[in-house]
Amino acid sequence: MKRSVFPGLAALVVTLMVGILCSQSGCERSTSAPKAELGDAPPDVDFDFTRMNQTMRMTYVYRLAANPQEFEGKKLRFAGTFLTRVDEADGKRYFGCLMGESGGCSCCSPGGVMEFEPKETYNWPEGFPPVQSRIVVSGTLKIVEIAGEIETYRIPRLAEADILVRVGGALKAM
Repeated sequence: MKRSVFPGLAALVVTLMVGILCSQSGCERSTSAPKAELGDAPPDVDFDFTRMNQTMRMTYVYRLAANPQEFEGKKLRFAGTFLTRVDEADGKRYFGCLMGESGGCSCCSPGGVMEFEPKETYNWPEGFPPVQSRIVVSGTLKIVEIAGEIETYRIPRLAEADILVRVGGALKAM
């Protein structure tokens, strides 16, 4: 029988992912780009996290972690730091955006890691920014179910994601 993970567990997983990334990368503050430099949000974006202040962003990140089905099928936009890793078990490469203005760790930036699946037009590594680059990513939220030993986990992920990076003073598609 499939059942949803307790909503608080999802929020805990997001918090732990940020903590693990912080412990591996250190905690360094960097200056954030003014919101005006993020470019205009596309008109089809339902939730633009790049335009939210820290309090609003944290509120929506918690809502997303606790109740992802509320956002399923909606187009979301995030700014943050580009991350990638390979799962040693199956060899699959995963991509993520460490959300937050500073691009640092949880003590410096409000947010978590949003996993995304880039559009098929992206080829690793040529079509991607350098790891830990500042990016803006947008895509449609889908919920991926992963069967565990005891229960099924529901993981939010951006599908068909577009990646933007800063070139000079403007955001450009990768």
